[in-house]
Amino acid sequence: MKNKNTLLYQITETSQYMMAFVIVTRENNAIVIDGGRPEDIPLLKKYIGGRHISAWILTHAHDDHISGLLAEIRRDGAKDFDIERICYNFPPLAWRDIKDVPNSDYFKVEIEEMLPEFYELLPRFKDKTQILYKGDRLTVDEVQIDVLYHWRDGLYANPINDSSLVFKLSTPNTSVLFLGDIGPDAGDILFRESRELLRSDIVQMAHHGHMNPSFEVYAAISPRVCLWCCPDWLYNEPILPPHLADGEKMRKFGRIRMYGTMLTRSWMDILGVKEHYVTKDGTHEIII
Repeated sequence: MKNKNTLLYQITETSQYMMAFVIVTRENNAIVIDGGRPEDIPLLKKYIGGRHISAWILTHAHDDHISGLLAEIRRDGAKDFDIERICYNFPPLAWRDIKDVPNSDYFKVEIEEMLPEFYELLPRFKDKTQILYKGDRLTVDEVQIDVLYHWRDGLYANPINDSSLVFKLSTPNTSVLFLGDIGPDAGDILFRESRELLRSDIVQMAHHGHMNPSFEVYAAISPRVCLWCCPDWLYNEPILPPHLADGEKMRKFGRIRMYGTMLTRSWMDILGVKEHYVTKDGTHEIII
């Protein structure tokens, strides 16, 4: 069965501040982005609707993004999903051995959160994987996906978030930029290397709208629509929440230029964005 439009579903959180999107093509195939935690999978399945999944793209190795899929793989090889390929590009487990980092305790926690489980399970689905790099392009029916950024050595202050894949999804009518959870440092690299490619109709707000790239990045994107993966408390987070208020500590750990969601929302006001889809309000269906 063919569809009249390409549809994007922004899935509301069952677990807090997770990220999951389902794109349904005109040929009725699906593209999944991340998927959230195990408790988010039942709702995700509803919107996938048993469709063939031409590509399941994992942005980065945090549990609120990929632990749901990994739990399905561990349980029964993800038999409930018809997956053609799983696309990713994660740092190697050898990052465990890196010593010269701003905050070794935080770095260790980040590396151990999901990377070991991912690489442990990888042999079960390796024949379906595709590692994506900056400059790669995927095509699924009328949908084109261009990769603009993948992880870099040296970004160790915010290691897993800054290893997020960034890619632009384009249909004949609309472009959607997915920023994953990149922060200021990865955002600076993205801006320097790909600023002429960033302009998009719709943007997924990086890292749920807080501790994210600079205003210059969003100005280059110049979106008309913003997608926020935010529960209410996060969408209304102050510019300086308690965990970001200690400037000296943030500088010591190399995590400067990190602020709460309200600052990012003010940037969108400056850019004249009028249309916002926020997961706190439920699952959204958007024609793209």
